[in-house]
Amino acid sequence: MNDERRTTNHRHMNFGFRISDFGFLIPQSAIHNPQSKGMTLVEVIAVLVIIGILAVVVLPKIDFGSTSSRASAYGAAYIVASDIRYAQEFAMANRVSKSVIFSTLTPTVYTFSPASGLDPSGRLPSGVTISSNFTITFNSLGEPTTGGGGSVTVSVGGQTRTIAVVNYTGKVNIS
Repeated sequence: MNDERRTTNHRHMNFGFRISDFGFLIPQSAIHNPQSKGMTLVEVIAVLVIIGILAVVVLPKIDFGSTSSRASAYGAAYIVASDIRYAQEFAMANRVSKSVIFSTLTPTVYTFSPASGLDPSGRLPSGVTISSNFTITFNSLGEPTTGGGGSVTVSVGGQTRTIAVVNYTGKVNIS
């Protein structure tokens, strides 16, 4: 039986592409024979995979100074802003008043009133603290009845972010 698969030359598994085909020339080395015009596409992909693996392993271990503190402050601010928006949406959906209470007496936890089983935990990430007392209450229309126009500040490692609630509309802004 004459099967073409058996007679096919399998020496060149590089799909016919070489880096030199794209205008890049690589100097001769011990890896390549003198007739080689460049690296194959498969070789380039293998090198990129190795560099990618090294980057994933090494970069998280490098301390970039205040970058992690800044990221933690932003992350905590987004958590707090999201939880304030949750309270507003809960009040509108259930046609009740809902409050979020921030206190420097417990600077890593804030509470919701009235409490519900659906409420977020109110816990800030490790090292993040609340540096101002603030209570925001939303009515059944989502309007702030107390605390509108006020703000709460979160701090971590010398970085601070302020979460402000716009009076009348209840829009939450981070600065």
